[in-house]
Amino acid sequence: GYVRLLLLVIAFGSLNWSPVFFLVAYTTSIILDGLDGYTARKFGQCSYFGAWFDVVQDNISRGLLWAHLHPLLSLISALEWMTFTCTHTLGAEWRSTLIEKPPSVQKPPVVVAKVLQNNFRSLFGIWAISGLHVLPIWLFGMQYEIFSQYLIFVPEFIPYLGVIILVSGRLLCGLCEAWCCWTHIQELLVNTTHVKCRVQKVNN
Repeated sequence: GYVRLLLLVIAFGSLNWSPVFFLVAYTTSIILDGLDGYTARKFGQCSYFGAWFDVVQDNISRGLLWAHLHPLLSLISALEWMTFTCTHTLGAEWRSTLIEKPPSVQKPPVVVAKVLQNNFRSLFGIWAISGLHVLPIWLFGMQYEIFSQYLIFVPEFIPYLGVIILVSGRLLCGLCEAWCCWTHIQELLVNTTHVKCRVQKVNN
């Protein structure tokens, strides 16, 4: 986790003078994140702090990258932080909580359930997660002409095809994020109503 954090600091520190070096360091940090998560799950070394720390690093790194691409894209980062706040209140098993034991407000839509099921290990889940993690890197590569200058062996249509696939995946992920936030808001409203009712009964 801390090695990844160091890589992110190095990556963003080199952003202005070497986009290629930034891309290598940033991508390496993501790969290390995946390996770290896999190793922790395999050897039973998962922790609440580790899970929280990984998401925080993800959100910070993507937020900085979105803001670099365009200031208005910071709104995507804002949605990610809102979703993290809402899901974190449900604990480490928030995915299964939302699917198997949905809140009293409503059950998840079919599309959302398909994304969340089996810990994102499904076609819809992979599609959404790819849009979440890969889209900002992909757009960065196009903005700095990484494909045309350094990946000349890649057919010209691939970058644009990738944008279509990743943008649609990010929209799918955004739908899930919006649903999580809306569900959390409804739960807050329901709980607030229950508290008011109990207070009124006590006062009476």
